[in-house]
Amino acid sequence: MLKPVIETALNKQINFEQAAAHEYLAMVAYFEKLNLRGFAKFMRKQFNEEHEHAVRIFDHVFDRGGEVRLGPIPEPRADFDSPKSVFVAAFAREQANTKSINELYKLAGDESDFATQTMLHWFIAEQVEEEQWCEEALALLEMVGDNRSALLMLDNRYGSKAEES
Repeated sequence: MLKPVIETALNKQINFEQAAAHEYLAMVAYFEKLNLRGFAKFMRKQFNEEHEHAVRIFDHVFDRGGEVRLGPIPEPRADFDSPKSVFVAAFAREQANTKSINELYKLAGDESDFATQTMLHWFIAEQVEEEQWCEEALALLEMVGDNRSALLMLDNRYGSKAEES
């Protein structure tokens, strides 16, 4: 049985993951509008992953006899200044996700909820991967600057990355 404080925190994290998914979907729309289909495909993959993260926590709450309470999801940012600004926003979101997961893990430890801590191990490892791809994308976008040919090469690269997984 989940303690109320853990159940509340897990419900908050479900909403946080769904808000992240919503943000990634807005990024898909931005890239589709620019006809950068590779970046759009990559961000769609991120959208699906964030939704799957929410469902993973959702299932854990029910597996532990808890109750899921979904809250409102804020409207995501719809316009960006450039492809790079999209990845800056994605990186900020992933850093916030990492912070939230780490706080949840600490809370679970403080409450001696080892089952929740064990479930969160996967998320901790996942966030290392999430921050890494953001940092890589930002470094590459910084490198290409205003070179449109290089941007199209990156668009192709990230479209291929989306298909790998």
